Amino acid sequence: MAISLMKIPISWLKDYVNVPRDLSVLTDKLTMAGHLLDKTEEGNGGAVIDLELRGNRADCYSILGVAKEVAALFKTAVKYPSLHPKLKRVSLLKECQNTIKTPLVKRVMMIVLKDVKITDSPNWIKQRLIAYGIPPINNIVDLTNYVMVELGEPMHAFDLDQIGPKIEIRLAKNGEKMTTFLGQTITLTSDDLVWANSKSPLSIAGAIGEKYHSISEKTNNILVEAANYDRANIRRSIRRHNLMTDAGIRHEKDLDPNLVEEAIRRFLQIIKENNWGKIENCVFDYYPSPVKPWIVRLDYAKLESLGGLKVDKKVAEKILHRLNFVIKEESNSGIKVLCPTYRTDVTLEEDLIEEILRVYGYDKIPPKTLSLEIPTIITPDYINQEAKIRDALVGLGFDEAISFPFIKEKNWRYNQLLDNQPGQSVNITNPPSPDIEKMRMTLLPNLLDFAQRVINERGQRLMFFEIGKVYYKKKNKYYEKRKLGLIYWEKDKQNFLQFKGLLESLLTKINLEGIHLKEADNIPFLTNQYQLYQNKNVVGQGGQFNNIFYAEIDLNSILGKEKKPVAHLWPKFPPIIEDLSLELPPQTLIGEVLQSIKSVSPVIWSVELIDTFKDTKTVRITYQNPRKTLADKEVKEIRNKIIEAIEKQFRAQLKA
Repeated sequence: MAISLMKIPISWLKDYVNVPRDLSVLTDKLTMAGHLLDKTEEGNGGAVIDLELRGNRADCYSILGVAKEVAALFKTAVKYPSLHPKLKRVSLLKECQNTIKTPLVKRVMMIVLKDVKITDSPNWIKQRLIAYGIPPINNIVDLTNYVMVELGEPMHAFDLDQIGPKIEIRLAKNGEKMTTFLGQTITLTSDDLVWANSKSPLSIAGAIGEKYHSISEKTNNILVEAANYDRANIRRSIRRHNLMTDAGIRHEKDLDPNLVEEAIRRFLQIIKENNWGKIENCVFDYYPSPVKPWIVRLDYAKLESLGGLKVDKKVAEKILHRLNFVIKEESNSGIKVLCPTYRTDVTLEEDLIEEILRVYGYDKIPPKTLSLEIPTIITPDYINQEAKIRDALVGLGFDEAISFPFIKEKNWRYNQLLDNQPGQSVNITNPPSPDIEKMRMTLLPNLLDFAQRVINERGQRLMFFEIGKVYYKKKNKYYEKRKLGLIYWEKDKQNFLQFKGLLESLLTKINLEGIHLKEADNIPFLTNQYQLYQNKNVVGQGGQFNNIFYAEIDLNSILGKEKKPVAHLWPKFPPIIEDLSLELPPQTLIGEVLQSIKSVSPVIWSVELIDTFKDTKTVRITYQNPRKTLADKEVKEIRNKIIEAIEKQFRAQLKA
């Protein structure tokens, strides 16, 4: 569930509810009720608390919303702010003809104010906005922000004389441009909801206003709006254009459409009290599908079984009453509860139970032993595989890196499947920023970025790994694979044998056998490429990027292929160890030579490369029979077979 921070200036909160003198009592109570304290700050206006709010509590993204929570928790009353009397509703404003061209608008209210005085805000508004973190601009803009923070409903004010006689809410045209009041130029898409006049967009609905029609010292008449939109559309727009504004954060929540009218009336009340302008006697209200309170039934038996304790019926009803729920019907088995429209998060019986328990106190739920048999924990094989690989790599000296599953634009040229399989990159519908639009098809680019930063900052040696998924599509079907990426770099050295040794040690630790390397050339941006085989199956790829060595292994392809370790008695009979120097043709793969030697006889216990000089390789062979002592004659016969095999297969020559 998404979590955001809501700043609560305590001096502002005190306007609506009595607050304990000891701030820790307040924050502890809020934390226990589900609104976790992030931090407490001291400013010129007093203490400010930052609360972590869960994404489904749209009503708490306001000072008044938090005041209602405090009142319910401390059994006190809320002092509501004064609102302007209701005005006559009309379907068209004579000063500004308006058209709504999309069903994405759930409700809009607009009103015209004339002869508006543009001035500095009074200190009490300035101080509260500064305490919240919003810089003051002028009285009208500040008032829209003030009402947004106070009630939770974003508002916007246009210079009426600048926007012209016609205004519409519509979807933008692809390629339309708009410069925000912050100076950022945005290229709109046909998925963006905008307010526009006959010439151009005036704002991205619910997110940010345009620069050239905003309130200024020359403004005389204004159009003020408050609205409720399709929150998914707003969320996509603010993500698409990276517009994480206070208004956008609220509009992407499930706001109450009835809050629109409260915001307009609160705005007008403060205008009236300060004599900042002439209020017209009618308001435009578009509300095609009014939201009314809904009924949710609560069964007392369900409350006890789900909550884990028995809450007295009257106590449960009083808690709901303090939270502004209305009991409509009562019976011995349960109640029917009328939910206020601002509690958009409460639609199920379980939601009501949660409300009762969090106010009653989760700490009052008695601990109980399990009455059923403890379930068997079944860990998926791939989890065990990844844990084993992590342990092995950390033991070898590697550090783990974790990166996002998408890739920056500068690295798109590296974004391909390294196994040479057909596949296309997957685009992100709502990228977190303009330069991040694709999902990764390989772990390489992000690891290279990370490695480059570390190399520039520190270190003589770099050994990192990442376990993660890569994504691609093929014939309009989407796929994901689990990969292991390994990266190795050492200053002033290009020691592939060292990296290869680490790779082989990893494979040994996770009990993979039959692994060998073969040259490859299918990746355009890597040199010294190879493919990693297990027997005849390709399980990975690798190569060199500048002086950085890289390998990538498909974890699914080796899942379940590990050989179970078998315990053997230590051989009673002594081994025979001998070294052979072999002259090999250029470009001969030593791994294949070692594998060929090992396959000659079962008494060849191990084969390893111990020295290299030009094209001459010295290998150490260990012979051992667990059942008897080998005779020199037997070893000689095996040696002759080895020489015969490698001469035939690799045209190798035994050096004296």
